[in-house]
Amino acid sequence: MNSSQKPSTLSKPDTLKPEQTDVLSAAEHGQINLDNHINPENQNHWVIAGIKHEIFMRVFPSLRHGLVGPISIARMSISIVRRLLARGDASLTSLNEPVERIDQQLAEAVLGIRNLQNWEPGSKPQTQQLVEIISEGMALMTAPLAMREIVLDYVTDASAAEQSVSNPSALLYTWLGVLCYFQDSLQQACTLNIVLQAQSLTVRHDVSAASNARASGRAANAKVIARAIDKDALVALASAGDFALSLQSDGLQLTWD
Repeated sequence: MNSSQKPSTLSKPDTLKPEQTDVLSAAEHGQINLDNHINPENQNHWVIAGIKHEIFMRVFPSLRHGLVGPISIARMSISIVRRLLARGDASLTSLNEPVERIDQQLAEAVLGIRNLQNWEPGSKPQTQQLVEIISEGMALMTAPLAMREIVLDYVTDASAAEQSVSNPSALLYTWLGVLCYFQDSLQQACTLNIVLQAQSLTVRHDVSAASNARASGRAANAKVIARAIDKDALVALASAGDFALSLQSDGLQLTWD
């Protein structure tokens, strides 16, 4: 480029139709109404993507902790090896155990990093054991729920033991959405009683008398959650995954074919 030329800037093409020019002008001034310019199906896609993003960001600290744990243990083992080498009396026998531990922990960390690809759309296996999905969701949400004094009590019916699911990613996100829903909506300490069957998942919240006594004070001091997983978000998420959702005053039930 000639030094005397100014760098090019984005401008409106001369070939735009009048209605397209109106859209560009409105977008430049932040006045565009997206409802009139986005295909309804596309709009629903982005709504669901936004809900999933919020859910992922909530479980990300648990995922990160699971990745850092093995690496921290491996670093401790490396410190042991360094001390043995520094003393000058390290034998192959004394080094075998810490080296094997390092190898195991690094292999676990690598597996965890590779499993992150399961969160990419369409990358999760086509089928997965139902029990594995529900257990994975509980493992990711146990700590966040504990911070709200919400405890999980889980029972698996014999019919669900060998059941496989053909859309594991959709079920995992919906199940995490259910747990996030209770995280946001419950204002008192309670137990979530979870019953898993072959084609349904039932969750009931059991609130103790002591928790009820503190509930009004907590509700008064509760902060508004900017991106809460509310009833509408949960219904949209379940519908996108082809699950039937039934909400009751003391819990909900999720069913599938």
